[in-house]
Amino acid sequence: MKLTRIIATIGLFLSRFISVIYFATALHLLASVIFKLPTFKLLPSNIFIILYPFSAKTFLIGSVFSAGYIAEMVLIILFYGSFFWLLSNVFKTFRKKKLFTVQGIKNLKLFYIINLFISPVLFTILSIYSIEDYPYFAIIIGHVILGVLVFFIAAIFEQGVNLQHDQDLFI
Repeated sequence: MKLTRIIATIGLFLSRFISVIYFATALHLLASVIFKLPTFKLLPSNIFIILYPFSAKTFLIGSVFSAGYIAEMVLIILFYGSFFWLLSNVFKTFRKKKLFTVQGIKNLKLFYIINLFISPVLFTILSIYSIEDYPYFAIIIGHVILGVLVFFIAAIFEQGVNLQHDQDLFI
């Protein structure tokens, strides 16, 4: 169980870090576009670039400078920021000494709900209206598979909580 806690700790901090990077990216993108910061450059062919803060290096490239396209970019970035934050909560569950807890079940449920229900709806809508040509079907399948696996883990955790509760009543 010690190895599990070590891996969960690494996963927790890594996924939290990735989540913060995604949220900061969305904020940087929005701030650059809305306030026309020096990090925003509009090219003649209606393509735009966002530079790294305090540098001249390209950070993001946008195919079309339009409100819809920017909203799409921000939505996807915020979705994955949330995804990694919820994933970090799942890792946090596996760090505990007492594994089967109600809070652990809540963390797992939130994670499988975002993967089973929210991501298919989001990426189906994006596949219809998106300017970009991403493999949305593969993304949806990946999220659904992950959601189903976490759903099963959540069911196991519910059984564990029930068994612990029954054992506490027996003693």
